Amino acid sequence: MAPRTPSTVINVTGPTGSSAGAVPHGGEGEGVPVAHRVFEGWLSERLDRLRVAVAVAGVAAAQAAAIRVQAELAAARPPEGYDELDLFDAVVAGEVAGVMRISTGSAEWHLHFADQVVRRLPAGLDALADGVLDLPRLTSLERATSPLEAGLAGRVADLVLGKGPRVHRRAFTAACRRGVIKIDPDGAARRSDERCRERRVWVEPEDDGMAVLGALLPADGALACQKRIEQITDATIADRSEEDSRSRDEVRADTLMDLILGRYGQPGPAGAAGADVQVIVPVGTLLGVDAEPGELVGYGPIPATVAREIASRPTSTWRRMLTDERGSLVELGERRYPSPAQRRHVQVRNPCCVFPHCTRRAWRCDLDHTKPYAGGGETLVANLGPLCRRHHRVRHHGRWRVVQPRPGVFRWTSPTGRRYEVRPHSYLDGESTTIDHGTTTENDQPW
Repeated sequence: MAPRTPSTVINVTGPTGSSAGAVPHGGEGEGVPVAHRVFEGWLSERLDRLRVAVAVAGVAAAQAAAIRVQAELAAARPPEGYDELDLFDAVVAGEVAGVMRISTGSAEWHLHFADQVVRRLPAGLDALADGVLDLPRLTSLERATSPLEAGLAGRVADLVLGKGPRVHRRAFTAACRRGVIKIDPDGAARRSDERCRERRVWVEPEDDGMAVLGALLPADGALACQKRIEQITDATIADRSEEDSRSRDEVRADTLMDLILGRYGQPGPAGAAGADVQVIVPVGTLLGVDAEPGELVGYGPIPATVAREIASRPTSTWRRMLTDERGSLVELGERRYPSPAQRRHVQVRNPCCVFPHCTRRAWRCDLDHTKPYAGGGETLVANLGPLCRRHHRVRHHGRWRVVQPRPGVFRWTSPTGRRYEVRPHSYLDGESTTIDHGTTTENDQPW
């Protein structure tokens, strides 16, 4: 067999030089080389084919059918006298492992998962069969609802599935967690307290003289640790000498060791002001009159009791947050610690990079002027949005176009003519939404 080449050169024209796909519509085509437009046409045609392929429910339906059969096997019981040593479950797992070509441990997991889904989440299984959900999302739903009894699990499934699969799995998983907290607030508070008692630190050996240092911590504490490391990393990189060639990840790792071992001698003492961790608490939750989940910015939904506890700490600083009828941030009040107010506002309004489907957290992003500053764009929150470094470069050096028709709403047009609308985070339901508006045509109105 010939060795596989690491890359492939695509020929986008036929023998006569004709395009392999229609040249996409776009309002900024003047001056663009024909070969570039032809290549984008080729990309557009392949993307259309991919959309059709991933939209076909056949794969998901087959997976749903397999789950139903696995559930039947998990629930099967042999006739009297057949299994005197009580080994039937192990026998079935071994048979399933052989059929599926997986380990017996994996087979046991599949059987248990199938049994739980069929009995407790029939709506989720139907959504998989219909192609609404994929298997990873169904797995997230099953995992989130696993502590609940069947009736409550079904209510969570109905609540979550009512808004579809979300834009990516992370958003769907967050919606599952939020649904569990809303449907079972008392249980969520109890489980949070129980899990907090499981906090620990461990070490796992790796090859070549390395090891993994892990920690299970309360979410707000973990985020504060991460942001503190980022603060020190930023300062270290800004002030380092030319001889310091460490990557950012290396600096982060060294910072963690220096802080723990008391060797930290870079900018500022280790006991300097802590990192800014934000928790959004509905007024009713804050007053204790309802159990609406809070939201830890950069993490997701948290039980009302945890949100109230964080808000009531002596070191917490309160500030006003106003939202519109959609739950989108309109105004974020000031706090006493000096930091850029506009950056805080934009990062809370749009907690992730505003490029379609990107999940990079806003605090790790650049602030981009939607209308470029050099082109007269003002430095206002209505003209700013977080873009990760990669998509910041794509936005300014590719042929992606973006406008911000109202604060926090970003409408993108790709080089192949596809249009997406990224909306601000809603603090009513904890959702972040990206809408796919399809491909532009000559008759489409501009954004």
